Amino acid sequence: MKAHGWSLSICCLSLCAGAATLALTLPQAATAAVTRPASAAAYPAVPDRLYSVAAISANDVWAVGLYPTGWLALNWNGSTWAQYEASPGYFNGVGASSASDVWAVGGTNWFSPSQTLAMHWNGKTLTRVPTPNPPGGGEFSDVAATSPDNAWAVGLAGPGPGIPSPTTPLIEHWNGNAWTIQKYQVPAAGGQFTGVAAISPDNVWVVGYTGAASEGTGQQTLIEHWNGDTWTRVPSPNVAGASANLLQSLTVVSADNAWAVGQAVVGGLPKTLALYWNGVQWTISPSLTPGGNAAFLGVTHSWTNNIWAVGITNPSGCAPSCQTLVEHWNSIHQRWSVIPSPNAPNSGLNVLWGISAVSRSDIWAVGSTDYASTLIEHWNGTSWS
Repeated sequence: MKAHGWSLSICCLSLCAGAATLALTLPQAATAAVTRPASAAAYPAVPDRLYSVAAISANDVWAVGLYPTGWLALNWNGSTWAQYEASPGYFNGVGASSASDVWAVGGTNWFSPSQTLAMHWNGKTLTRVPTPNPPGGGEFSDVAATSPDNAWAVGLAGPGPGIPSPTTPLIEHWNGNAWTIQKYQVPAAGGQFTGVAAISPDNVWVVGYTGAASEGTGQQTLIEHWNGDTWTRVPSPNVAGASANLLQSLTVVSADNAWAVGQAVVGGLPKTLALYWNGVQWTISPSLTPGGNAAFLGVTHSWTNNIWAVGITNPSGCAPSCQTLVEHWNSIHQRWSVIPSPNAPNSGLNVLWGISAVSRSDIWAVGSTDYASTLIEHWNGTSWS
């Protein structure tokens, strides 16, 4: 999931069922959507970028993002990727409870006031489902589903990501029939929700930050929890002396095991930030910042004590270049370790925004190269390729 309009002094992280539904049965005519195999290669480079990935099984993985003319979705069947795209809009997040219950969410416009966008895959068709829009517009950053009648989408109330402005965190819920905006105690400083994870209807976590989304200073971590009845803000730590603390993604293993990642800006440079929930409180889990300049953008777990985080190195200038970042935490070493990850050759910017695991030997990460082509990487239990 991407940050809304926020930057680390450069563009690397600023990211320069009802009526009126649109159903896309794939394949179908190009007038409604373009549908074709993306590539016979295992890891195709499609124009533009991918922001999120949801791995359902070894033979069913969805990755979503932005195409030059609108939203982009790719689906892995175990051997090749199929590509679907249509206009208008863009996807920031994807989540699934099964192969026939997949949600992709985002917004309708990038450089003009946006409306929230949600589309649903039922195993056969991809359908746009109406979502309520807050005054002034809004967009979704992420989505999580536990069943066909329970899903959560989070993001912000405000204009499109190309229009820096004060924003308000947004939560919407799907009950099997309609999306509705949820009530909670809105932070006085505003902000954005960037990640959501749900392990049951009464155990849902959302993360993000408070403060103006268009500024690079003053933000503080923001974490809320749903217990099946109410939303409650849960105290979350911030790095002492940091000018900004932002959470970008989270993964929930169990009621007493959850992780959230992002970045803290210290001395003008981003540092990776990882938080751990032990069932009682959130604490900072010391992570590595290669070169003193790096950020986490996505996190997942492949089993109880096997956590993976992805992101970018050198985001505050891409000097000499921005490269992919993958870090791993396990219970044996009780620490984070940098794991080598590939980068596209002859490029100045490689970034991984999202990660999702089927098992310890089947993990997918997605992102972009030079904001011009998609980047897909896979962990086979031994190495990333």
